[in-house]
Amino acid sequence: MAEYDINYDDERFQKVETEKNTALQENEKLYGDMVNQSENYYNAQIDASKEWADKQSQLQQEKTDFAIDQIEQQKDQAKKDYTKEQSGAYVDWRKQSNEYGANSEQMASAGLTNTGYSESSQVSMYNTYQNRVSMARESFNKAILNYNNSIKDAQLQNNSALAEIAYQALQQQLELSLQGFQYKNQLLLDQANKKMEIESLYHTRWQDVLDQINTENALAEQIRQYNESLAFQKEQFAWQKAQAKKSSSRYTGSPKTKIEENSGDSGDEKINEGSKTSDTGTKYNLDYDSVTKAGYAGRSEEFIAQKVATGELKTVTKTNGEIYVYKPSTQNSRLGLGNKTQIQKSRLGLGRL
Repeated sequence: MAEYDINYDDERFQKVETEKNTALQENEKLYGDMVNQSENYYNAQIDASKEWADKQSQLQQEKTDFAIDQIEQQKDQAKKDYTKEQSGAYVDWRKQSNEYGANSEQMASAGLTNTGYSESSQVSMYNTYQNRVSMARESFNKAILNYNNSIKDAQLQNNSALAEIAYQALQQQLELSLQGFQYKNQLLLDQANKKMEIESLYHTRWQDVLDQINTENALAEQIRQYNESLAFQKEQFAWQKAQAKKSSSRYTGSPKTKIEENSGDSGDEKINEGSKTSDTGTKYNLDYDSVTKAGYAGRSEEFIAQKVATGELKTVTKTNGEIYVYKPSTQNSRLGLGNKTQIQKSRLGLGRL
């Protein structure tokens, strides 16, 4: 296929390029918006998970703090009970050991004052007091230890619950992040595929424009060559007419027939059949008999010239100036020489056709 100069500034190329850029920009915006919406959605879900974890942690901490407060209240009550028991033991001991108390009076009535029994009784009362104080202190210490252990257990359980809440929230956030990442990657992959489809589509359109321009250039070249050939044939036809006129003006004598070979490369021959004159004395430029035999009777000289330009008709100039036309495949038959031998043709003065 012939190569032609392509005007790549042609508005059709510019139109395809503009439409392609518009399509690419729309594709970029569409998927960009989808990616942003996806990121916003998953970020909102992750934020919601964090808020849930914070709320659950707050509730768990409040629950634990309440339990510890209750234990601290129980501790305070145990301390009060211990102080009360200690004070009560002391008061009871003082009452029992008071020399002016009821117990002393009873012993005095019984004659036991300042006796061994009296001293033993005092020791016994003091021991009772000390035992009460000791038992109260032991009970208090055990209670405080249990309360402290309960507080520690509550704190541990709280820490465990808080850790579980944090773990669940983190796991949910990781799942959401992974889903968002995968969805975003799929959108980006779809965007790239769509971009390739757009570029392929407009490359095809661009190639179609190129093919169309090549076809137009080829057609224009054919028309140019045809017009050039037609102009040349017209010029040649005009020259032949001029030559025919010159030959006619020099021709004298009776009609005769003679064949002379042209000196040109075309190998066409000149047929001398004498001058052909109408009743009015006007000489014809065309041999209209040959025009009729070729099947173009009544056609204009311009029409015949076009047929000569396209090669459908060939011409030879007679020595009388008339232009003989014929179809290349039917030259001999048009002259009525199809079955004659070369010797017979020579005797007729027609030479080689």
